[in-house]
Amino acid sequence: MFWLMAAMLPAAASHLVGGELTYKYLDATGPAGTPFRYQLTALVYFSKEPGSSAPDGTGVVPIIVYDKAQPSSAPLLNINVERGLYRELITPFGTRDCPVQVPVVTLAIYSTIVSLPPSESGYLAVINENARNNGITNVAYIPFELLNLALQVDIAPTSIPNSSPTFSSDAQSVICLGDDSYVLNNAYDADGDRLSYQFSTPGRYVSNAGLLPVFYSSGYSAAQPFGSTGAASMDANTGLARYRAQSQGLFLLAIDVQEFRTIGGREVLLSTTRRDIQVVVRSCPGAVNQAPTFTAPTMTQLNYQVQEGNRVAFPIAATDPDGQRLTMQVSSILLDGPNGIDAAVNGLPGTPTGSEVGIVEVTGQSAATATFSLQAGCGLARAQPYDVLAVVTDNVCNSKNVAAVFRITVTPAPSLAPLTGLTGAATACTEEVVTYTAQGPAFTAYHWTASGGEVLEPGTGRTVQVRWTTSGPNRVSVSGLTPIGCLTQAVFQDVSVGGGPGITGPLTYCRSASTGLRYAIAGPPAAYQWRISEGILVSGQGTNEAVIDVTPGGTALLQAGLPNQACPSALRVSPDLTCLSFYNVITPNGDNQNDRFIIDNVERHPNTSLTIYNRWGRQVFQTDNYQNTYDGEGNGPGVYYYLCQLADGTRYKGWFELLR
Repeated sequence: MFWLMAAMLPAAASHLVGGELTYKYLDATGPAGTPFRYQLTALVYFSKEPGSSAPDGTGVVPIIVYDKAQPSSAPLLNINVERGLYRELITPFGTRDCPVQVPVVTLAIYSTIVSLPPSESGYLAVINENARNNGITNVAYIPFELLNLALQVDIAPTSIPNSSPTFSSDAQSVICLGDDSYVLNNAYDADGDRLSYQFSTPGRYVSNAGLLPVFYSSGYSAAQPFGSTGAASMDANTGLARYRAQSQGLFLLAIDVQEFRTIGGREVLLSTTRRDIQVVVRSCPGAVNQAPTFTAPTMTQLNYQVQEGNRVAFPIAATDPDGQRLTMQVSSILLDGPNGIDAAVNGLPGTPTGSEVGIVEVTGQSAATATFSLQAGCGLARAQPYDVLAVVTDNVCNSKNVAAVFRITVTPAPSLAPLTGLTGAATACTEEVVTYTAQGPAFTAYHWTASGGEVLEPGTGRTVQVRWTTSGPNRVSVSGLTPIGCLTQAVFQDVSVGGGPGITGPLTYCRSASTGLRYAIAGPPAAYQWRISEGILVSGQGTNEAVIDVTPGGTALLQAGLPNQACPSALRVSPDLTCLSFYNVITPNGDNQNDRFIIDNVERHPNTSLTIYNRWGRQVFQTDNYQNTYDGEGNGPGVYYYLCQLADGTRYKGWFELLR
């Protein structure tokens, strides 16, 4: 236990364990001069051992942003970011037969949104905090100098919207002395760029926008973080690492994830994200324990390919030579929950845990078996594969594990001949209905959109009607729907929609107040010619003002024009579906006409009470949630009175006649 106690000895500000800094491009809607908005997020790991000065993380961390074109100049930003969430990451192995304790580590999350000016070279965001834990085995301490934690991430040029990769697992590891241990440093990239992983040297300080590396103790290096007697290797494509250490202690590592994108036919390095990680090597007590192994045919194929619209499935199975209970964790960006991508492990869609990566856990005594399946839907195709990570651990004190990364490449569905265009008027007036037709090959269905207009039902055929509602430059577009439900590239037509001066007046009416509605056009007096559908013009022809009656329940189109106007003024007047309207007669004779006492729109007012009285004031019906069901209920013909009350206390009263 001496090495562990030494590592956790109290020291001034000795509390930092590791972390990473990432960024996410948001938009270009920031202030003039600094329009490019990014979300910067720092994950910092803190020691929670006795003597730590910040067991739950410091209240703020400083994030500094430099322009990479001028790294030695003053920083563009130097901001203190307040701590958000935090959680305990590594807990003591104090259960069952595990007497050895390991450091308790807290993960604190700091996030902020910044606005940056244009830059063709990009930016460098850094953190410089003091100080790391004492007692790190593979790092040399300089007398009278605190060993700081320095993190960095490259931000791509502002001309290339991009977000950095995000690691799928935590940056802490506990491994057993002398054993091979497998650790996943895998990351996912929301932009679908190619990622490459490599060991790097952790930073100890920030100088002129660059990180000064730590000094390794004799016999240690970035390539040999556990010394010449140990081993460390990593798959550059997946980040799956194998560690072996022959001495106990705390070991500092760094992993760089490089992000590449093909631009103009050439692969370009966009950014590099640094992960700073501390590995705890402990002596694992108990009997000799053998590691789990993947069983056939799990490892016979690690790379899969599937076309959009098709399904791929493969087994993941492991056994334990010692018959120990196993826990298998399968994680992937594809396992994003029940309402996302159609992927599952043993039928379970995954549970995202604080990030977009979802996890499914499978357990079993001496064996754990899973089947990963993916129905590749529209939009999943991309050049870079999706990673599916599997880690199997036996549940004993001196536990061991085995890990694998499966890769799925989704290719596009067979391309169909695209639409060639569409026909229809390029000019229209507000409230005018225009017909448009898609040109090109036939599809089983079409997807139409109209900015500034409404596609009238059903709206899925080769030909549709669009009612233009907004004046100005607008657009109608259409895509074909492929047999697997994907949309082809859209074709469009720009439409200039005109309109006369605005008509002011009520846009809706209650059924009981559909007459005498008044409308006007501002401006000098003119001989406007008014016309109306679903109603009548009561007065105002040849003037700026009109009075109309709307057909109860109808939607009226009111228009007014002058001889020299290209487009008339137009206004659509619709029934107010929140207004109650009471019918005043019921004839319950079974002919489905006025068989019940109807209150229009009562279904929009839950818990509406209705009480009905006869002419002598005796109650004959009562309910606290009327649903248009009263049909006379055996009462004789005559006049009846009602009292209706909404849930908000509004009251209506009146009468109706029951005829038999």
